[in-house]
Amino acid sequence: MTSKTSNLFNVRFTGKNYSAWEFQFQVSVTGKELWGHVDGSDLAPTDSTKLLQWKVKDARVMSWILGSVDPLIVINLKPSKTTKTMWEYLKKVYYQDNNARRFQLENDISNYSQCNLSIQDYYSGFQNLWAEYTDIIYAKIPYESLSVVQQVHEQTKRDQFLMKLQSKFEITCSNLMNRDPLPSLDVCFGGITARRTTSLYTRQFQAGQFNCSCFCGSGKRKGSEYEQYTML
Repeated sequence: MTSKTSNLFNVRFTGKNYSAWEFQFQVSVTGKELWGHVDGSDLAPTDSTKLLQWKVKDARVMSWILGSVDPLIVINLKPSKTTKTMWEYLKKVYYQDNNARRFQLENDISNYSQCNLSIQDYYSGFQNLWAEYTDIIYAKIPYESLSVVQQVHEQTKRDQFLMKLQSKFEITCSNLMNRDPLPSLDVCFGGITARRTTSLYTRQFQAGQFNCSCFCGSGKRKGSEYEQYTML
């Protein structure tokens, strides 16, 4: 993948993440005013000069597709001569109907846990799974009922996220869940990452590795700064 293509598409299609990749690709290409080459609304003109310009644009979008998918998938796209046929092939092979995808996402969410992931990677992966899942669910819910379902889902997301963390976060999670009112998932994530940062400063201070030179100019005692970092 070229650096330009990599900057344009952060999500690379692996054959298992069609929904996320499709969303990213559509937004990016629409922003370039070239989505018509994908959905077929921008037909090839009959005028030879305009046709040449159209082919150049179409080849550009095809190169974006080829540059944002796994090399093994590229081989299967060789017979496609236009962006539209290339896109239709990917959708036919990799797109799952909503019921099948919903079932798979429910299973993925149920089995997803932090394990050896960093807290940031765990949070990001968790949010991505839920985002795709709720996109499917909310599409069938009447607008007047949507806010109620969203509220229930936000509570479920928070509880599942905390329950699947590594055991070392157990005390922090307990403290968060004892708050009144109960915090949102984003607040919980912020509290956990802040606690980890505090713990790191504490260990460094106790080991004599913490650099307090930045505080000396303010006239504060080292002890006061240590207290500041251990209060959370």
